[in-house]
Amino acid sequence: MTTADANTFKILIATDNHLGYLERDPIRGQDSFNTFEEILQIAESNQVDFILLGGDLFHHNRPSRSCLYKTMRLLRKYCFGERESKVWIASDQGVNFGDELGVANYLDANVNISMPVFSIHGNHDDPSGTNNLCALHLLSLAGMVNYFGNSPSFEEVMVQPILMEKGSTKLALYGLGNIREERLHRQWQANKVKFVRPADEGWKNCFNLFVLHQNRAAHGPKSHIPVDFLDGFLDLVLWGHEHECRIHPEEYERFAITQPGSSVATSLSQGEAEPKHVGILKIEGSQFNLEKVRLKTIRPFQFTTVQLSRVETLSQSNVKGIQTYLEGVVEDLIERAKIEWEEQINMSGPEPIMDMPIPLIRVRVDYSGGYETFNPKLFGQKFINRVANPNDMLKFQKSSVPRMLKPSEMLSDLSRAIPERLDTFKVEALVNEMLSRDLFILPEPGLEEAVISLVDKSDKEAIRSFVFKSVTQTRESVPVIPEELNIDFVKRKSSEKKEQMNAMYASSGRVPPTLERQGDTTNDNHNNLSFDEPTQPKRISTDNSQELSQKRRRVLPTLGSSSRNRMQ
Repeated sequence: MTTADANTFKILIATDNHLGYLERDPIRGQDSFNTFEEILQIAESNQVDFILLGGDLFHHNRPSRSCLYKTMRLLRKYCFGERESKVWIASDQGVNFGDELGVANYLDANVNISMPVFSIHGNHDDPSGTNNLCALHLLSLAGMVNYFGNSPSFEEVMVQPILMEKGSTKLALYGLGNIREERLHRQWQANKVKFVRPADEGWKNCFNLFVLHQNRAAHGPKSHIPVDFLDGFLDLVLWGHEHECRIHPEEYERFAITQPGSSVATSLSQGEAEPKHVGILKIEGSQFNLEKVRLKTIRPFQFTTVQLSRVETLSQSNVKGIQTYLEGVVEDLIERAKIEWEEQINMSGPEPIMDMPIPLIRVRVDYSGGYETFNPKLFGQKFINRVANPNDMLKFQKSSVPRMLKPSEMLSDLSRAIPERLDTFKVEALVNEMLSRDLFILPEPGLEEAVISLVDKSDKEAIRSFVFKSVTQTRESVPVIPEELNIDFVKRKSSEKKEQMNAMYASSGRVPPTLERQGDTTNDNHNNLSFDEPTQPKRISTDNSQELSQKRRRVLPTLGSSSRNRMQ
């Protein structure tokens, strides 16, 4: 190892691996695992100090046994070994990791780890249910992943740093797992999101890296985290949750943002069709450099938009002609996928040639102007074994979407195709409308959370658990039952208890763990926010320092917190 290597952190950064996505699909079931293995191979070949993941390691809140087995097999294969780490942790690991072990796995004498993995949770694999646990807790207890960034409170969000040293370079790694967008936005505005800074003078000029998993694009006034919220002392922000790959560091006034994007396409949107990368991040002193590495096992994905009114040879009622035209569009996209795959293989050098996987195809069809639609699934039968998603290649939509309709009115709009109607609103908007009339016992915010948890996370126990808990709390709030029990008495007592629970939701922002719902990564039109043209990242300078050769653990005191304060 050279002197420069002894002082340089080398970190592989990735996010949104969504292991287990469509795992039962005979064609796409192994995609997430294949690419995750490639990511581990890239980390191994580059001899990185550790892997840093930005959330949503798993696609499901409760991964299947098969998914957990495959994940643990890959982690054992690539992350276990005898290679000694040169990275010290100087902070209190019991605070950093918050589990019974209270130590990073590579510093645990009972486990041999050659390549540590550090990860926060995302909106798909966040803690829930009994004891508020998630799959990352299991991997952490098994010594396979270092799970951090899980805030124990939503009222006062304290972001504790993992203080790391390698040679003369000091790194403060901050992490914050996903919290529901509106709640975190509100807490940040109220100055209740605080970053704890190290008190020791030796850490005054450390490199500050922050990883989070929230909406970056503004889906609504409070449904994202504005860049202005982030503290000015930060040097680099690793942004998870957004699936479009924008890994090149984008410079802002006081820090840079890198957005690696997902490693598997979970929505057939234009942003997911862009080439996907992971990054090799090098940090030395106060400087950093990020090298992007294109992923080669990604299933080819071609996306285009067709406006039928602009095709002169098509008439509104000629359904067969429209189908024939769209068949030609799909054929062109399949051919384009082959050409791009060959170009990628040629750029890879003398590595073994990999056969091209069956591509994903998405054609967004604008049928405004009175054009007839047809069944996309029947259309896709002609491309079975040639396209990975034959049932949903086509997406019909109109360019002029009424903005003021209620969700139920959009759902009942017979002038629009059924899939298009379902895509014009979010499930929470429909739930809000349906719950506009007061319920007697169940608090509306909690029921909304339960329905969303069922729809977005396939949590089949969410509604049952919520109803049981709400009814139990209401029953316990009535200490004495009158002899002549009537419906008015039940309504009055139920309403009183429901008001108390609604007040609790509103004041503390807390909901039962089973009902916690975070974010949205399935929108076909997300990631529309534009940013300034990124500038070049800071370059690394090299200092000489004595090489560190053994594992150590030191605890430093921490200073008061910093919240949204810009360093002068």
